[in-house]
Amino acid sequence: MGCCLSSADDDDGDGATVSGTHQFTIRRYSQTKGIGFGESILSRYFTVDGRTWFARFYPDGYTANSVFVAFYVQPLYTPLCRPVRARFAFELLRPDGTVAYARRSDRPCNFDRRCNRWGFRVFVTRQDLEGAALGVLHDDKITVRCTVEVVNSRTRSNKRRAAPAAAPQQSDFAANAISFFKSGRAPFDVKFSVDGTVFEAHGLVVAAQSEWFATALYGHGRDGERWAEAGLPCVNVSGTTPEAFQGVLHYVYHDTLPEDLIKANGEALMTRQLFEAADMFLIERMKQMCAARLRRFINDGTVQSIMELAQVHSCKELELACQNHLARRSRRT
Repeated sequence: MGCCLSSADDDDGDGATVSGTHQFTIRRYSQTKGIGFGESILSRYFTVDGRTWFARFYPDGYTANSVFVAFYVQPLYTPLCRPVRARFAFELLRPDGTVAYARRSDRPCNFDRRCNRWGFRVFVTRQDLEGAALGVLHDDKITVRCTVEVVNSRTRSNKRRAAPAAAPQQSDFAANAISFFKSGRAPFDVKFSVDGTVFEAHGLVVAAQSEWFATALYGHGRDGERWAEAGLPCVNVSGTTPEAFQGVLHYVYHDTLPEDLIKANGEALMTRQLFEAADMFLIERMKQMCAARLRRFINDGTVQSIMELAQVHSCKELELACQNHLARRSRRT
């Protein structure tokens, strides 16, 4: 359900534009969660510059373990369709119609056979989307406004334009650094002891990923005493298990959860331990990835314990998922 308004206007040197605005409502929002990453919900079709468009909403994110919802827009493909350049924007609306949150493309994008879908992979976190601060989730529904501005409209301009310059390659500094440290060419310079099990690591690598490690190894600032200067052969770690600490180091070096470790120790139990360890070592992204996994195990028998876990470790997103399950259960009874 939605409406579409179109208008033509001049575009200050980039040719004529034709703009279209489509407003749609995502009803029963709580039921959209859990459909899986990369799975989308489509809006109704709308027309801009004589072409049919539609929006896509990804409630579980565009990629695996994402804490963000995603919005994309694309034209309906036909064999004779021509490439089109367009800007786009998405706005979250409050119940009174005011804009609570918005993002707009910073340049026109090429919608063609090679890539006919553009949008925001990290639009807004689910926690913010569902929170009271934005105030967009009302009666389990969300209202979204999508705007498309076609900048090479045939209706107003037929001028040829030079091909857009290729976008610069994305930085690979982080990937190269991790690859180097994993190669073993740089010797380990710090040891950690967890319940008698000793782990070796690179101090700068773990400190860069975690403020807990940064403080433990390098102090609170320039005047803080370093573990090496204190003559400590090993840093003793309490409050976690060797398996969970191994998982933390895996995340630090790979930027992913340790799938083999999780399978070997039971997914539900190991994910819980990794969630607690991520919170302890102040690694927020790992914590959110574990929280997304823990949502799979929410059922009538586990919802209370998982909610208590979420509350102890201040994870509003996981707590809200438990509350939604309890609400659905109360409606069933």
